[in-house]
Amino acid sequence: MRILAFSDLHEDELALQSLKKISPDFDHVFICGDIARTNQFAEEVLEAFPGAFLIPGNWDNELANRIFSESPQWVHEKRVELENGLNLVGFGYSNITPFGTYGELTEDEIYSRMAKLPIDENTLLMLHTPPKGYFDVSPKGEHAGSSSILKIITQTKPLAAFFGHIHGKHLGVEELGSTMLVKLPAANAMQACSVSIEERKIKAGSVSL
Repeated sequence: MRILAFSDLHEDELALQSLKKISPDFDHVFICGDIARTNQFAEEVLEAFPGAFLIPGNWDNELANRIFSESPQWVHEKRVELENGLNLVGFGYSNITPFGTYGELTEDEIYSRMAKLPIDENTLLMLHTPPKGYFDVSPKGEHAGSSSILKIITQTKPLAAFFGHIHGKHLGVEELGSTMLVKLPAANAMQACSVSIEERKIKAGSVSL
């Protein structure tokens, strides 16, 4: 299985067109939030990646999320069965940020909603926000990740978790117990991630757009 994964597109037209060109080379496309704030760009994304899986970030506004949520590509708080016995579970948005963006949730709400999701050891977990303490250092030097996401991953032990959100950090991979954490670079910095999964072995590499 080959996956093109990216996050934080932020309505960058050049990045969108570059991603569109390479996407046919992959089996799946994971879009991990912070995508659009206009209906025009939201619709462009859906048309560019007709078979993609998509979750919201904190930056996406109500208009864009309404358009996305009406598409079968929207997998926020959903589970999709994939090939080779794997499944996909999505959970978007973020914990509270200093920016007051639309898609922010309290830690209690993140935990209560994620605890209902059917995450297991065969799950590829699509997130926007990193678990607290992993690839989450903000420009101010603070850990901006979610403690609730960390708790859920520790409890449910998905095979892998993909996330972006923190800008300035490029691709990173680290194990959290039996879960492979994959920090996605920001697409609006002309970077994405190529993931291969073979016999439950996960390899991730950077893609320059």
